[in-house]
Amino acid sequence: MRMMLTSSGVSDGPVLAALRDLLGKPLAEARCVVVLDAILPFPGDKSKLLQDLACIRALGWERLDVLSLFAGPPSLVASRLRDTDVVLGYGGSNHWLAHAWTATGLAGVLRELLDEKVYVGVSAGSMIFSRAHREMVDAFDDHEEVRMLQLAEVGPAVPLFEWGVMAHLGAPYFPFATDAWAAEGAARLGGPVWFLDDASALVVRDPDADPEVVSSGHWLRFGEGGRLLASR
Repeated sequence: MRMMLTSSGVSDGPVLAALRDLLGKPLAEARCVVVLDAILPFPGDKSKLLQDLACIRALGWERLDVLSLFAGPPSLVASRLRDTDVVLGYGGSNHWLAHAWTATGLAGVLRELLDEKVYVGVSAGSMIFSRAHREMVDAFDDHEEVRMLQLAEVGPAVPLFEWGVMAHLGAPYFPFATDAWAAEGAARLGGPVWFLDDASALVVRDPDADPEVVSSGHWLRFGEGGRLLASR
């Protein structure tokens, strides 16, 4: 398994170095597909999406594909996912992204890809693998988003981890995402959860082992009972 769960994508420095290490070859020789479903339910201007896609493209892939899981028959979408080296799950709603994988019947393909490809999560794309997905809706008060999306139930796309991930710690565009907010949410959750700022990522090679932190920024790790275990 070669996974990198980021808050805000791949930027120059330790996170980019970690991606190169996971890939094992130059990015210029690698194909990447960006799965966009997490952002698609939200109305409004998509300039940020276009800017982020430009930044992803600037990493210098051999080929860059952009894909919705609902873009065609599941067999066709699956073939595009398999014909790549890196699957990048873009940000938005982790609830909708997990739903998209399961509703299309492609969650099994995703599990297969996690053993064969490099997976990079960006924000919501990093948040679809926790067995505590439903509990995190309560802990972090995501009920309004779930109602907006008209989801009768929520859950992970692939239940890999006991721990959860929350992104954008300390980001100026999410002023509520402070260390105090993280501590309060972790206490309500009562289980293990990581909070990552936009210069931090987790590298996962074994879903049953602790992930490796890759960071030039700030992160928090909470354990059972909402106890702070480590931070930077």
